[in-house]
Amino acid sequence: MPDEPDDLAEAINRAEDAFSGQLGRPDYEEGLDPDEHDADVIQLRKACRLLDACRLLRDHDGYHTSVIEMSFAAIERTLEFYALAASNDTIDDFREGHDRAYDRGAELNLVTEETALRLKQLYRDNRAAAYYRDTVAATQQADAMFELAVIIHDYIKDFARVSHECRCRH
Repeated sequence: MPDEPDDLAEAINRAEDAFSGQLGRPDYEEGLDPDEHDADVIQLRKACRLLDACRLLRDHDGYHTSVIEMSFAAIERTLEFYALAASNDTIDDFREGHDRAYDRGAELNLVTEETALRLKQLYRDNRAAAYYRDTVAATQQADAMFELAVIIHDYIKDFARVSHECRCRH
């Protein structure tokens, strides 16, 4: 049997309590309160927060793996935003797998099927590789992914005419 630290079980208990609501009313990030905003706007603003976090990390010269990871997540949140806003999809439709967001982007004529396929392939070939491979992520990869995430985010919020809902800090 492993010799776990005594505080491990307590830390797990606190995390479980935090996610189950046992610690009182949640203190949500600004602009992400589900009682005040619809699921589509929350997904858009989650993408904004991810992009802002990327900006912060990039300002500190590094954290390439995190920037790549969050850039992919921002792309998916932004695509999910549009699918939720433009269809009868629910957030539950996106819980299983990453392909759904890219596929819905094409199905809803937001991007071409070729673009959706390229984005899915980029995710499959590089997200896991940047995260798990025994080499480390490079500046050029983080910069390219961040730029792609920002371009997709800006395109979709403008396409959907919801720039006023965006909370990105530039």
